[in-house]
Amino acid sequence: MTRLKRATIALPLVVLLLGAVVPVLLERDDSIRASDVEVPEARVSGRTAGEWAKLALEARELGRLRKALAHIKTAESVSSGTQYATELTEIRKARRSAFEVERNHRRLTEGLIDHVVFGEDGAVVSANRQVTVLPGESLWTLARDLVAALRRVPADEIAGDDRNVYRTWDALTALNGVRELEVGERVRVPLFLSEQTALADANRRDHERIAAAASALAAGDIDAAARLRGEFEERFAETTAECRLLDDALAPAIAERTARLELDRERALVDDVRDALVRVPGMPRATRHSERLDMLHGALVALSEAEALRGGVQYSDAAELVARLLSEEMRFTIGSDGTVLAAKSTGVSYTQAARKAVEWVLERELRSSGRGFPYSNEKSADEKAWARYLADAARETGERGVDFTALLEAVDENLEIRLPDPVAYFAD
Repeated sequence: MTRLKRATIALPLVVLLLGAVVPVLLERDDSIRASDVEVPEARVSGRTAGEWAKLALEARELGRLRKALAHIKTAESVSSGTQYATELTEIRKARRSAFEVERNHRRLTEGLIDHVVFGEDGAVVSANRQVTVLPGESLWTLARDLVAALRRVPADEIAGDDRNVYRTWDALTALNGVRELEVGERVRVPLFLSEQTALADANRRDHERIAAAASALAAGDIDAAARLRGEFEERFAETTAECRLLDDALAPAIAERTARLELDRERALVDDVRDALVRVPGMPRATRHSERLDMLHGALVALSEAEALRGGVQYSDAAELVARLLSEEMRFTIGSDGTVLAAKSTGVSYTQAARKAVEWVLERELRSSGRGFPYSNEKSADEKAWARYLADAARETGERGVDFTALLEAVDENLEIRLPDPVAYFAD
């Protein structure tokens, strides 16, 4: 009985334990099955971390250290961690080393040449540049750095027993003496053989240019000779006797050609002015007023340029004539619609001012018959047209809100009057 009671009590506990254990077993089983599923490898911009690391290595081998650094950083960012810390450190170290190599090369090989002596054939006899001394430097360290700059390698890669360092040190002491250096002082450093060779080659090419320029000048090609003379790479060529002979021949040839071109230009300008003075009178002012103005303005400018070419006043009479014609052409203004703007001065009546403007546009005086009432029918065509013209002028003035009577009475005033286009009224 006691055994049965214990079993009865234990049964619910067993059931509860089974209920707790079964889900755990199921979860473990699901976890085991899930681990069998292949998880896609993480990517950035379509590449895995390994692929980015490979690109970084390739870029480093090609010397593209900035790109290598960017690639290895991308590889590191694909997944959390520092799995490429070693590669990152090495690339950064390589960048710093490359920067120092480039800085050393610029400092010791790209400064201005302070002193150079050439032989008669253009070869370099001696040459040096000046360099500012940095803290901790000596002639020996400068010799080492110069060799490193020539080889484009870090200075610490130059062996202490390198023969080129000794040779460079000998050259430095010959230029500066055997002594300690002070920070900030300027010391002389020799040019590399490659630099001296480059200078000599440039001098040789300049000699060839001198010969080619002389040949071009002899053939009459002044432009080619002047171009070659302006293409010298070094100043040495300018000190040679050959260059002096070339300059002595080239300068007068250029001056003669310039004078000839200036004379041709002067003649062409004067011909243009003569042409304008012939053409302007044949251009109807009523329809081609703006062209006449442009042509006379152009004639004045041409005469001014022609005088400047010789620095004299040989065309002053012609310029005065053109100025008078231009002043007459600017006496009144013709609008784009043919209307005429006329300035009426004090003491001049409206009709007098209007008549002068009309005759100016037509380039003739209005014909008068001398007839009047009761023979009005015998008046000239101009007189009849004048009557119609004034009537239309009065009408248009009123349409603009101006009192025409007041204009007729304003004899003692300065006014600007607007008149209709006279061409349609007056036949030639």
